[in-house]
Amino acid sequence: MIVISGSCIKFDKERLKIMEFIGELEWGAHTKSSCECSSDGSALGWDFFQLYFNPEFVERLLEVHPDIEKEEGNMLEQRFVLWISRKLKKKKLEYYLKLKDVPYESTQGFRLNPENYRDDSELEKLR
Repeated sequence: MIVISGSCIKFDKERLKIMEFIGELEWGAHTKSSCECSSDGSALGWDFFQLYFNPEFVERLLEVHPDIEKEEGNMLEQRFVLWISRKLKKKKLEYYLKLKDVPYESTQGFRLNPENYRDDSELEKLR
């Protein structure tokens, strides 16, 4: 799951607008997403929420909306958050969104021995 964290004021009213927007994305992509939007609490007048997207839905959106790739970001998920924020702002919906969690594959790393990559002559050059 791709988890996007957001904040707004009066989440109960805004949730309907968010889900309506996601419904429009589903309709445009001709697919159903298992997107969830849930409250994450409130503090100092702000309501916090989380959006859960299935990675397959985001890939399907990429086929329909290739302009997602034009956003700034290192990963597809980061570009997707920027793209969805821009789309929401066009609809006059102001939310502060950020990428919270991205699915990663676990990899086995290795450690390089720095002694194999330097010798005393190189250290003397640096002094």
